Amino acid sequence: MASNTPQRASSSTPITAIRTTLLSRTAPSIPPASQLYEPLVKGVLRHRLYKIFLHSALFSWALVTVWMTWSRGGMFGMGAKESLVLPVMPSTIAFTVATFFVGTLPVVVLRKTHLVAAPTPATSPSKILSGALQKRSTRNALLTYIASSLSLLLLHVFITGAYDKTAPAKERLTLFVKSRKHPYYLNGHLIYVLFSQVVVAFACLLRCVLLDRFAVRWAHTLTAQGENKLQSFGLARVVTVGLTALVYTVFITVAHLVVFAVARSVALPLLFQLPFVHTVLRPFTAHFLRGAWTITLLTRHWSLVSRAFYLALTTVGIWEFAESAFDAIVAEPVAVAPQTADPGLTLVSGITSTDGYLKLFAYAELREFSSEDSAAASARRTALFTDQKYNPSLWSTLSRESLLTLGRDYQLFLRRGKPATPASTALAPAPKTTVPLPAPATPLIRTKVYKPTQTSPLHAALETFASDGPLAAAVSETAEVGASHIPELFRSVIPASPQAKADAAVEKVKKAEENVAALVKETKSKWRSSVSSALSASLPRGVVQTAGQVRSWCTRERVHRVAETSLPNRYMDALAAEVLCRLTCASLTEDRYGVVQRDIPKIIEALLSFLTALEEYQAELNAAYTLPPPDVLQKLAPKEVADKETLALEAARAGEVLSVVSDAVKDGIVQVVRTFGDKLAAFKFPPHIARKLQGFVDYN
Repeated sequence: MASNTPQRASSSTPITAIRTTLLSRTAPSIPPASQLYEPLVKGVLRHRLYKIFLHSALFSWALVTVWMTWSRGGMFGMGAKESLVLPVMPSTIAFTVATFFVGTLPVVVLRKTHLVAAPTPATSPSKILSGALQKRSTRNALLTYIASSLSLLLLHVFITGAYDKTAPAKERLTLFVKSRKHPYYLNGHLIYVLFSQVVVAFACLLRCVLLDRFAVRWAHTLTAQGENKLQSFGLARVVTVGLTALVYTVFITVAHLVVFAVARSVALPLLFQLPFVHTVLRPFTAHFLRGAWTITLLTRHWSLVSRAFYLALTTVGIWEFAESAFDAIVAEPVAVAPQTADPGLTLVSGITSTDGYLKLFAYAELREFSSEDSAAASARRTALFTDQKYNPSLWSTLSRESLLTLGRDYQLFLRRGKPATPASTALAPAPKTTVPLPAPATPLIRTKVYKPTQTSPLHAALETFASDGPLAAAVSETAEVGASHIPELFRSVIPASPQAKADAAVEKVKKAEENVAALVKETKSKWRSSVSSALSASLPRGVVQTAGQVRSWCTRERVHRVAETSLPNRYMDALAAEVLCRLTCASLTEDRYGVVQRDIPKIIEALLSFLTALEEYQAELNAAYTLPPPDVLQKLAPKEVADKETLALEAARAGEVLSVVSDAVKDGIVQVVRTFGDKLAAFKFPPHIARKLQGFVDYN
């Protein structure tokens, strides 16, 4: 019987579960932009920095060649052969490399470190300056400009000392004058040129802050179609940089002469009147007090003034060329998606980036992706519409991110660029009145149904001593009931609870802080009014009027700056609107499952709501700042006419700001209306959106 029983072989295969593909798997999410899109764009931008370095190095080489030619007496003093060999001499190359590292490289690194996509939200020069003082980038820029300008001065001293052997001793920029009697007197020529370079640094910082140069200049780059791209290098750019540097250096030189005259004739004598300061300054600067500061000093030291001017011109030219090349190159569109396996996935991942600068590049590529007319482009768009590999899908992510971007900027525009007010705390809901249930027929027994256990007499005595006991509990309950029946007049003498005391203390501190802030503000206003009245009474009338005009210029809000503050991301909004409308039009023939059609009402409603707000603001500008008829202008004073013309010009610039978004939205809606035609009747819209959309339908 045992011999007939089958036995399992030890080498048989083990029993495993049957594998099947019917199990549900969770779809992966779209890779973040930091992993997929941003590394590609940063690689392209890194190569563009090399382009900036190359152009700036060539510019530095040309300037160094001019300086060395001048130091050797010019082309006529050197000879034709030496003039041709000088640009390629090792010394020229060495000074060029040094000039590039101390003049161009710090400025480019500074701009790259503090680059921002949106401009500073400020409506007047005073607000721009006050906001810049609170930024870390301003302090870094000041230190960079000062260090770079002084380093260029040091290079200039080396060049003139090495090649200008025929220069007299008094024109050499040495630290001390050559005097046996006073060997520690500082060289006035060096002090003048040093002070000039410091003034150049502060003036360039002021220009950088007022122009908001840390923000990217998107105009005429990403909004241009096709091949209309801004050229980053050319003869026109060199000429523009040269003229800008020349004009700005003239103003800087005039301002430096005024500041140096005040320091020489007013500040230095006052320092010598101080008790201990004059003891320290006399061995080094006593010779500066001899003689008065007059205009004739300029004619006697014209060579020094011209040297400081040309050095300032070189410094401003190097910085301006590097910054203008940086402004042009960093705003050129980037095309990285065609080099990837799935361009749609790359671009959708790019628009989810938290960096607004890189996000705008993604939208610029999406615009080309949505408008390209080829079979391959149509297949890529179809793959984007029908994607089911990711959760959420590519189109859901694209439409959601674009609508959120437009919605945030729409709310910011309605607030005219002001921050959102904090949401007020919701009041606690009133307690609902409960209807008593009918009493049951059989009453419930709420007492203990088990017989209590007998405790020992010793344990009962200890419990009595440890607890309040029935007498104390009765006294406490009686006190609470009595306090509740005390009239309101006598309740103020009852001691408050600790929480009530803490709340009262906090309220008292808040009121004290508000009173102190109001007192400080009132004191400042009184001091300002008293100082201004005193200065107005003592200074000449022309000076007072000029100061008032300068103050009005600094504090007056510009109409176009208000519009720019309300639409800081207008170029991104325009690109987002174009992308949504073009993809919506393409979905009519390329969306096989109608995925896009579900979002068409939301897209059109968002765009038309934004357009309505823009048109209302444009109507307000036209009503407030349109110039009156010529016969009315003739009756006004010249100053009033000039003010009205200035406001009208600013309103026109504000209209240009608004048109960046409004034109993109109008063109997109027109494309959608022409593409879908009567098929739009299948969608439901709110009444005001339907009326707005009907206007586009009637127009087309």
